Amino acid sequence: MPFVATNPLSQRLAVLERLWLEFRRLSNARLCRWLFAPGEAWFLDTFLQEQAGVDAVSNDIFLTLRTPVQHWQTYFEQALDELTGLINHDVALLADRDLAIVWASEPKKAEEDPLARFVGYLNRFMKGLSAHTDGALVLCLLPKSFASPTVLDQMLTALLQANLSPDIRLIVADTIGEEQLATLPGRFGKAVHSHPIDLQLQKLTRQLASFGPPTAPDVKFRQWHAELTNAMAQRNLRDVEYFANNCLLICQQENWRSLEASVNLSVAHAYVDHRRYEEALSLYNRVIDQMEILFNQGDETAGRMSIMAWLGAGSVYTELRQRQRAIDCYGLASERAEALQEWLLAIESHRRLGAAYTQESRMRLSETHYLQLFTLAEHLPAEHHQLARLPEIGQLYWQQQQTPEKRQKVTELLNQLLGTGWRKT
Repeated sequence: MPFVATNPLSQRLAVLERLWLEFRRLSNARLCRWLFAPGEAWFLDTFLQEQAGVDAVSNDIFLTLRTPVQHWQTYFEQALDELTGLINHDVALLADRDLAIVWASEPKKAEEDPLARFVGYLNRFMKGLSAHTDGALVLCLLPKSFASPTVLDQMLTALLQANLSPDIRLIVADTIGEEQLATLPGRFGKAVHSHPIDLQLQKLTRQLASFGPPTAPDVKFRQWHAELTNAMAQRNLRDVEYFANNCLLICQQENWRSLEASVNLSVAHAYVDHRRYEEALSLYNRVIDQMEILFNQGDETAGRMSIMAWLGAGSVYTELRQRQRAIDCYGLASERAEALQEWLLAIESHRRLGAAYTQESRMRLSETHYLQLFTLAEHLPAEHHQLARLPEIGQLYWQQQQTPEKRQKVTELLNQLLGTGWRKT
């Protein structure tokens, strides 16, 4: 008997799985272009995570590249570094489980252009992979940013015109009503398969929030909070305030202090988004006052809420050009984050301190915080380096150095921390 998805999240995953299988049955299709409703493309990541597990809908192997596309020609050299890292990581994991993939990786050939090296590397890996699976190798091209739709189109055009193995497929995300890649289907015919997808994710949040007894406080809170989340996504400040007040009433009745602080942080963020800075600061300070009482009583969650409020308040003071107040907030955030071993928050706090001191032309203090940031980064696993924006921070810090000797020293530091490809990430 086939599996039938019964909960709202599984039902939406099942939609993408069905569409993927439909795409795979198209013998001439090479690129799958899914057009999501605005704000829903993130669900593609959920689909990709599912395909990496035991519940995958096919034997296809998915690799996701997030290299920014600044120029279509230089992209392939930068993306090859990311691709090499992903494959080497996965091959090492498989070897630990006594499954060796034998393939001729071959060194890069200086006479080849970046696109040829990229495609050649992919094709050789697919050849080695084919001994272990009848699935396709699927390259998910989800760049963190791109210079323009034209550059993104040029990159995909080059790939589609290249001599890719017939067992390799591509997948990209586009947006209904804001199409970036509308000309691809017309130029490549059946090789590009496009399909619009409206997952109604706002409805999903409401459905998930409604699970449980309808009068239970936690169910009522989840329902109001789902509406608050949707209102924030739509930048509807009036609705944000209305739904937040309903959430806060339940929090106060149930004495859910940390949840109350979380709601207030959301509203403060909405105020910042609408440049209502004084109201945002009032809420950030309220959160700090309430959470510090609880933290001093041993509540570490409350201590984390204070970190978020200090960072939020610091960003407001930065906008208001009150840099010393911003520095004071970031300093408190960094101290607390280090004490709680919240390394991502600690790194972000020191990044902001470094940037603030740079704006103040206090370069020695800026240097101190950047170096502390890189020291704290040693606590992070490699897969969190991008999340912490370490390559981007490293680039800015490297550019801040004023002599070749200092830049060389920073290069050595970052090579040791991030690997030699950090400047291309």
